[in-house]
Amino acid sequence: MTELHILHPHKPHHHEELALIAFRVTPYHEGPQLYTLLAVGGENERPLSADGSIVFFRHPEEGVQAVKLDTSMSQLTPPAQVESVCDIAESLYLVNSQDADPRGTLLDCLLILDDMVRATRLHMPERYQGILTELAARLTEGQQLKQIFSNPSLRSHVEDALLWCAGAIAVKARMV
Repeated sequence: MTELHILHPHKPHHHEELALIAFRVTPYHEGPQLYTLLAVGGENERPLSADGSIVFFRHPEEGVQAVKLDTSMSQLTPPAQVESVCDIAESLYLVNSQDADPRGTLLDCLLILDDMVRATRLHMPERYQGILTELAARLTEGQQLKQIFSNPSLRSHVEDALLWCAGAIAVKARMV
């Protein structure tokens, strides 16, 4: 019997919008150092990109010009306010030496890094993917760093994974 193709009901269209994401990379710097835009609310959450590179800029107001580089986002309006901060420097500090993360800095960073690394199209080593996925799950459940890092060597493995993510993003970055 021939297969009959059944028409799927039309899915409601999700409203896509831009979120301004700030990054702090170095520990001696106060506040954000870099910004990008992230398309959210649609089926494909992704950072601003052009020619295979993730687009970053130094000041929030530069998003208006930067968004024109990505044809998939050029019709969207960049917000003026930062939606989320990916504080890589603070996350590394928390992983290396702290037992608690009361502001949720590490989980915020992990969630943003996930979108950013996917956009690089680089293959993350499975051991790093597994460690970061498990860490994000435990943080989402509300576990404290002290419980998660009962094995001290786990801290260095998470640090390695975070640094791999930062490096992958850096080699696929474009400053405007």
